[in-house]
Amino acid sequence: MSEKEHQKHKQFSIEFLLCKNEGLKKNYTKDVLSIGSSLDCDIYYPEEKIAEHHCTVNIEGDEWLLDPTEANPVWVNQEKIQDTRALHNGDVVSLGKSMGPGFRVTKVVGETMAARLREMRSLNTAMMENAVKAASEKPFQRKVVNRWFNRLSKKYKTRLIQIAAVSSILFTAAGGAIYYQQAHLNRLNALASSLFYQMKEMELQIFNTEEIYEVTGDSATVQISKEHWKKYEQMEKRYDEYLEELGFLEGMSEKERIVLRVARMFGESELNVPKGFTKRIEEYIKRWRSTPRYRKALESAIENGYVQYISKKLIENHLPPHFFYLAMQESDFDRYNCGPRTRYGIAKGMWQFIPTTAVHFGLKLGPLVEVRKPDPRDERHNFTKSTDAAVKYIRFLYRTEAQASGLLVMASYNWGEGKIMRILNKLPQNPRDRNFWNVVNRFDFPRETQDYVYYIFSAAVIGENPKLFGFDMESPLTGVLN
Repeated sequence: MSEKEHQKHKQFSIEFLLCKNEGLKKNYTKDVLSIGSSLDCDIYYPEEKIAEHHCTVNIEGDEWLLDPTEANPVWVNQEKIQDTRALHNGDVVSLGKSMGPGFRVTKVVGETMAARLREMRSLNTAMMENAVKAASEKPFQRKVVNRWFNRLSKKYKTRLIQIAAVSSILFTAAGGAIYYQQAHLNRLNALASSLFYQMKEMELQIFNTEEIYEVTGDSATVQISKEHWKKYEQMEKRYDEYLEELGFLEGMSEKERIVLRVARMFGESELNVPKGFTKRIEEYIKRWRSTPRYRKALESAIENGYVQYISKKLIENHLPPHFFYLAMQESDFDRYNCGPRTRYGIAKGMWQFIPTTAVHFGLKLGPLVEVRKPDPRDERHNFTKSTDAAVKYIRFLYRTEAQASGLLVMASYNWGEGKIMRILNKLPQNPRDRNFWNVVNRFDFPRETQDYVYYIFSAAVIGENPKLFGFDMESPLTGVLN
């Protein structure tokens, strides 16, 4: 093997993650690579809180071996390692902490083998097509071919047998390559899912930090919040790249893509959306299409200037603007709406606050609190004040019980956070376990609450591209999101 071929054989290729050099790709051909924050390191992380010489990678033959030290923690694919670990294509290495600066192994293997296999398949297909064509056109040629083959020398027959044996080995190798690729995809899928729920946990941390600032006014928390949002954006970018590498959206219709996009907007991972969910949402879209309610409600919201105010208030509080459709389901944007009498009192206003929740989030009740009719002195009928209170309530649910799941926020808003809390308290307090699909599958939700969630979700889906779903109108949130 020449020196050039040797260097290529042992090449170690990486892509920097969650650091100053985010996205930068580099190749290395040394036998031993040092990793750390020191300038003399081969894989160098400036201005990062890791050791000057954090760990090393040793290249031995075909293997890349990561050597951690007890004093400098290292994670591979979110798992903290103690001993030497062999690295594979697609593995993610994090330094110092589970989501600290690090890199992803990006060396592509098996390209030559794949090309040879493609060439073999192409040639084999062409030969078979020609043979079938010839046999169909001139059956007597089969006898000619047989006579010709029988006259071949023994030596040439042996050569053909050898070629067949080599082909068998190549196809066995192909099976190994396919197995390796599937293992890589499985690992990538697990990484993407893990990264998504770490994003949700960071989002909750940010919300709690901002809550501390609102209570204490401590300016230090503002900088912490900014740093966390920056880190969150890096994680989100990496998650999108994982989905692209997985080819997750390939072959999907635009309608399916929109359903998944809205699920993501409401804080659920595309990877966990159940297979039958899109069809279920299509059923609710048909319900919306069967009545003029959707159009009339949006025309009212646009005419009264509700769209801009509601969506911008949600965005200011780092909430999906698509919660705008919650008011549509509650009241069709009718701020004078009065609900039926219940044991919790009469819900009033566009956001249908019951008396206790209204008071808790700063609204004043009017003298007609026990009467089912609009009350000019009840702030639940005041559009701006009730919307501000609703955004606070949604944010409260989002960062506490619902664990950053917008769909669980909707369920809590409809069924009551107390009932949802009793269910969620039976689960670990983290976004992974408290995702909507897991909760719905494990516990019985009232049909009314499920309908409520799916009506809001489907309304948001329609709003992304109304004409695609049979509504001759423009998207109400276009001007807000652009």
